[in-house]
Amino acid sequence: MIEIRLLRNALALAKHRNFARAAKELHMSQPTLTRSIQLLEKEVGDRLFDRAARTVQPTKAGEIVLKHAGIIIASTYAMQEDVGRHRGLSDGSLFIGAGPNSGVVLFAPAIAQFSRLYPEIRIEVYVSDWRKLPGRWAHEEFDFMVTETSELDESLGFEITRLIRHPGLFFCRKNHPLLKKDKLSISDLASFPLIGPAIPERLKDSLSRLFYSGRAASALPKALQQYICNDLAIIKTVLCESDSIGMGTYGIAADELESGLFKALPFRIPELTTNYHIVKRKGLSLSAAAHAFIKVLIEVDKELSHSEAKLIRSLGPEINT
Repeated sequence: MIEIRLLRNALALAKHRNFARAAKELHMSQPTLTRSIQLLEKEVGDRLFDRAARTVQPTKAGEIVLKHAGIIIASTYAMQEDVGRHRGLSDGSLFIGAGPNSGVVLFAPAIAQFSRLYPEIRIEVYVSDWRKLPGRWAHEEFDFMVTETSELDESLGFEITRLIRHPGLFFCRKNHPLLKKDKLSISDLASFPLIGPAIPERLKDSLSRLFYSGRAASALPKALQQYICNDLAIIKTVLCESDSIGMGTYGIAADELESGLFKALPFRIPELTTNYHIVKRKGLSLSAAAHAFIKVLIEVDKELSHSEAKLIRSLGPEINT
């Protein structure tokens, strides 16, 4: 059975006749949209779009698929709206907390999809430093939050649902001095400042051993990161205009990595992964709107995992710490 998301993506491409504009509307990278169309063509067994230099045009087979896709999508949305009204999803609001990475990577596409299904639900997302986010529960009535949980105080009475662990990577601007080296080792990264959101304690020791291999403990720097920043726009600007090294998941810099503005450095570290969970108060029932949003969020998380897999594999073998 053909997935609804593939049909939705094809309709967006037919609307814009351009991969970049359609990908922007869908809140995904252009390569992800390209792979989605290729998968749909494989499912159908025929070419659906003719690609030209600056535009795409549906083929005859594409026109047939698009006609039925429009009916299927409209019927699906109508069904979900009817079910939503039955479940109390025709009105209401959500207040969600998120760390900086999950806020950008997961919530932007999730809200875009959710808004099409349940346009009457109001959503407010509070994005903050993941280290401080749990403490905000004393002052904020979040429906739930999505954040790093390795340092979560269990005594606060939370229930957690694991999301997919996404591999972390190091990246830099395309003309960075590191890219000119014939043979690159991970200790070479120690010569340049590291920028990104705060690193969890669970990663600091293993990363320090890799970055500063051979140094005595007394010679290790007091802080692994020179720049800690929760604003991803600032991080990207710093990376473009300096020799800093970025650290994060594929999702936070997907467009820059796919366009070649940023280059991923060839290191895979097994421990360097996200540890995101959906977190709610223990014993507190979630609203129908919260359940519906979490369902969308989990699907977005799965799609992101598929999108990042090719790049992660290209980085080479894993490095043991």
